[in-house]
Amino acid sequence: MIDIDMKIERIILLLAMSLSVFMFTSCEDVNIDLEIGNNTDRYREATNHLCSRVWVEEWVDDNDELHHQELRFDYNNTGLDYVRIIDRRGNVREFSKRFVWDWFNANFSSIRLDYGDGFSYMDNIIMRRNRLECLFDGYPATFFGE
Repeated sequence: MIDIDMKIERIILLLAMSLSVFMFTSCEDVNIDLEIGNNTDRYREATNHLCSRVWVEEWVDDNDELHHQELRFDYNNTGLDYVRIIDRRGNVREFSKRFVWDWFNANFSSIRLDYGDGFSYMDNIIMRRNRLECLFDGYPATFFGE
C-alpha cells in the first residue's frame, strides 16, 4: 500500500503538470504575442518618426551667439550632429560630429548618443508630429523636423 505522503506528492505533481499544460494551451489559444525590444511596433514607430526628419533647434546663448543645431538619425543607429554658430560680428564657426545612437530605455523616451569621445543623452523625449522636446544633457531643448 502507498503511504499518504507518496499520494500527496503524486497529486501535487499531477496538479503542477495539469496547470502547466493549461497555461501553455491557453496562451496559444488566445494568441498572446509578447514583443520585447527592437522588434516591437512601438520601437518601429518611434524609430521611424525619429529617423524620418532632420531635427533642428536654434537658440541664442549668453554671449549673443546664434546656435543652429541639426540632428540626423539614421535607421542603422548612426547619425550626424551639425552645429553652426554665428557671433555678434557675423563670424561663422561650423562643426559636425558623427555618433552612434540607441534607445536608452524601454519606453523610447531616452536616447544615448555615443560620439566616440563621450556620451550625450536626450531624456524625457516627447515626439509629436514635427516637434521633438527633450532634456538634452539636462537642458530643455525643442527641435523641429525639416
